[in-house]
Amino acid sequence: MKDASLLNKDLALTEQQFREAITNDFIGAEFTDRLEWAMLMIQQNFHQMRFAEYLPAVTRNHFDKAYLIADGPDTLHRQMQYFMPFTDLQATPEIFPDLNIKLMTLEETIQLNKVKQLDLRTKQNLRSRLQYAYEISSAFYNKHTEAFYGFKDGYELNRGFFSLASKFEDADKLSVTELPNPISLHPSYVLPPNAIRLLPKRQLMDIMKLIAMSYQVALSMYYEWSVYIKEYDNIGLIVPVEPQILSELYKTSLMRFESKKQMVHFVKEHYRRKVARPDEDFSVFVKRYLRGEHRFNYRGFYAEVVPPKYDLLRTRTRKKFVDASG
Repeated sequence: MKDASLLNKDLALTEQQFREAITNDFIGAEFTDRLEWAMLMIQQNFHQMRFAEYLPAVTRNHFDKAYLIADGPDTLHRQMQYFMPFTDLQATPEIFPDLNIKLMTLEETIQLNKVKQLDLRTKQNLRSRLQYAYEISSAFYNKHTEAFYGFKDGYELNRGFFSLASKFEDADKLSVTELPNPISLHPSYVLPPNAIRLLPKRQLMDIMKLIAMSYQVALSMYYEWSVYIKEYDNIGLIVPVEPQILSELYKTSLMRFESKKQMVHFVKEHYRRKVARPDEDFSVFVKRYLRGEHRFNYRGFYAEVVPPKYDLLRTRTRKKFVDASG
């Protein structure tokens, strides 16, 4: 008879031991330190937290192009500015109908999250009856085992969720129709009708904040410059940057180019004088376009500058850029 194998037996801890294991108390305040730690950690092992055998696995590749959210006073990064969730400026599925946002946060805990809005056909297969449905992949880092533990959940919600405003602060006062409802991500399984009442309040609040914040991050990054950084044989992270900071870094040894081309930048619309004959000239109108190099080496990492999608949609260019929403 084979010995029984216990799933995630290394997580059989008391609540206090578990909280201590996932507490981020070893990464310094400088952003360059945090970036290098993040690049190191996403190479670590990924284990599955299987609450049910039918749940799909969460792998490292789920989180490629995750937005790195980590404070730091040093050069490459500034804290990404975004509108707080559940305000009059809350972004909605009407603005981003195909949301697919990935985040890596280095705060009290170290987490990876992916929030993907499900299309209509998938919703129908899962028998989702509310207006929007989401697949949420998550992973938390255990510093003792040096590994991430991933899991995946499904939720559905109504349009009114995005106009909760200050009501979000107290989940006890919200009606069941205003809360995200858990759903199975497998068409052959269903969750009990009272599944939402079985969730701890803290978990429910975290899910609500994650969904709302994902739309706010998508809104911010639609207008933000960013850099995609990765090990040459690994997945990468998206780091929002100030274009002014980029122009300064291009003059230092931190960034090394394969060519001597100028950094990528927008050239504003202008008139260019053309010589027609030796004794006359004429001018032609040149639309706004992108020019310069956008791939470089940063501290041994492969990196690409990613201009804002808002500008890319309005600018003539043949350059191929990383799609951070993919």
